[in-house]
Amino acid sequence: MNRLLKALVVSTALVAAVSASAQDARLGYVPIEEHPVGQGSIRFAELVAEKSDGRINIQTFGNGVLGNEPQMQSSLQGGFLDVMVGPTSNLVGTIPEFLIFDLPFFYADFDAVDAVMDGAVGEELFAKLDAMGLVGLAYWDNGFRHMTNAIRPINSVEDMAGLKIRVIPNPLFISTFEALGTNPTPLPYPELFNALESNTVNAQETPVGLIYASKFFEVQDHLALTGHVYTPYVLLASKKWFDSLAEEDQQLVMEAAQESAEYQRALSRDDADRLVGLLKEEGMEVTRLSEEEMTKLRDAVAPVVTEFSEQIGLDLIEQARADMAAVAD
Repeated sequence: MNRLLKALVVSTALVAAVSASAQDARLGYVPIEEHPVGQGSIRFAELVAEKSDGRINIQTFGNGVLGNEPQMQSSLQGGFLDVMVGPTSNLVGTIPEFLIFDLPFFYADFDAVDAVMDGAVGEELFAKLDAMGLVGLAYWDNGFRHMTNAIRPINSVEDMAGLKIRVIPNPLFISTFEALGTNPTPLPYPELFNALESNTVNAQETPVGLIYASKFFEVQDHLALTGHVYTPYVLLASKKWFDSLAEEDQQLVMEAAQESAEYQRALSRDDADRLVGLLKEEGMEVTRLSEEEMTKLRDAVAPVVTEFSEQIGLDLIEQARADMAAVAD
C-alpha cells in the first residue's frame, strides 16, 4: 500500500472514530445503582446500544458522582452532560407548571399519575423544556412520598407539629409542610443523611425506595405511610447532544426511553411493599393514619393546593383532572 493510500485509510478511520465517539453520552443520577433509577438507567443504556447496533454508547454514573441534581441539570443545560435522571421538582424554578407533580394529595393512585404523565399534560410540560436547552425523554417512577422521623410515631396531624423536616428546595414543598405544622428545611438530597445524623433535621419525606436505599433506618425510627405527594423522576437529555444525533438515532433514543420507563415504573412500584417489610425488619416502626386523620391532612393543605393551582394554571389543572377522571374506577 503506497503512502498516499495508507494516509487516506488512516484519515478515514480517524474521522469514523471521532464521529462514533461524538454520539457517546454520559448519564448521571443520584441514587445508588441498585435503586430502580439505577436499574432503569442501565436498561436505557442497554436499549440504546441494542437499537443503534452499538453505535451509541451511554455510560451511567450513579450515587451523585457527577453532582447533585441541580448541578447536573445545569451541566445538561450547558451541554457539558448529556443525559440525567432527576425529580421534576428541580424544574419548577424555570417552569412553574411542573409544580403540578408536587401538589399534595392530588393523585389518588398510579393510574391517575400515569394518565397525567402520559397524556396531554405531560406532553405540554415536555414541550416547555426546549427553551431550557433540555429534551424530555420519559417520565419515570419515584413513588408516593412518605414521612420518617427520629422523634415519635405519626398517627395524627398533631404528631407532625414542630418536626424539623428536610424538604425539596421548592416553594410548594415548603408551604405544604408549613401548613402541616412542621419546620421545613430545604436541602439538596445528597446532604440529607448527614443532616439527619447530626440532627440538623430530625425528619424527612421521600418514597420508600429512597428511604431503604439511603439507609435512613440507621438515623430514623418512625415511618408514616402518608403518600402525601407523587413527584416523578424525569429522564432528560441535553438539547445539544440530542440535536447532534441523526433523526433516526433521535427516534431510537426516544423509543428506548419509553421502553425503559415501562421497565423502571414496574420495577419501582412492584418493589414498594417489599421495601416496607424490609424497613420493619431494620427496626422502623411503621404507621398508617386513619382515614379521618388523612382527611385532616388534606384539609390542612387545601389552601396550599388552591394557591399553587393558580400559579400552575387552572387550564392545566382541569386537563389533569379530566385525564384522571377518564381512568378512574
